[in-house]
Amino acid sequence: MSDKQSNETKPVEQKPSEVAVEELPNTRALQDEFTRDMIKSTKETEKGYYTLVSQTGEYEMLFPAGGEISSGSYSKNQGVNETFMAGVLYDDKTQARIKVQYNQEQSNDETGITYAQKFLKKNLGIEDEFKRIEKNGTTTYLAPFKLTKGYYGYGAYIFDASWNTGGIEFIYTTKCNDTDSTCSPDDKRVINEVEKLISSVRFIEQKESENSNE
Repeated sequence: MSDKQSNETKPVEQKPSEVAVEELPNTRALQDEFTRDMIKSTKETEKGYYTLVSQTGEYEMLFPAGGEISSGSYSKNQGVNETFMAGVLYDDKTQARIKVQYNQEQSNDETGITYAQKFLKKNLGIEDEFKRIEKNGTTTYLAPFKLTKGYYGYGAYIFDASWNTGGIEFIYTTKCNDTDSTCSPDDKRVINEVEKLISSVRFIEQKESENSNE
C-alpha cells in the first residue's frame, strides 16, 4: 500500500468485514480487528472520523480514525449494558482516552440524572457544575475535571430526553504534552473534540420509532 493510499479511505461505503484486510484504509480504527467490527463503513463519515455502531444496536456516534478499542475493556450484558475504552492517537501526536458506558435501564428523570452526575463527580473529582447542552435531539450534562500528573478532561451523561430510560456515561481524558506548561480543560482543541463526539451521539431505536410515528 502506498503512502498516498494509506492516508485515504475508500470512496465507496462498505462494511469493513466486506473488505480484505490488506485493502482496508491504514487507520488504527480499521487495522485493529476488534475495533473495526464496531465501525459502520470504511468510508469516513467526516475527515478523521468514522461512525461507530454499538453492538447493542442502541446507539451510534463518531469515532476518531486514530482510535483503537481495547478488547479487554469491552463488556456487554444482553444488550442492556455496554462498556468500552479506546485509546486515541491524533495526527498531531496528541493522545486521549475515551470511556463509554451505555445503560439501557438508566433513568432519565431528575433522580437518575442526579445519580449519573454524582457517579461522575465521585470517580473524576469533578468540582464544577454540569453544563446542560441540547443538540441534535440529545441532552448532555457536561463538566470538566483535572487529575494528578497532568491528566484532565470531561465527564458527561448523554441521553434522549424524549425517552424515560437509556443513557451514556462518557469520559474523555487527555494529558499535558509539556509537563512544565499549564494546561486545562479550557484548551479549545479539547473542548471542540469533546463537543464533536458528544453531539454526534444518536440513539437509534428512539429515532427510528419517532420517524415511524410521523
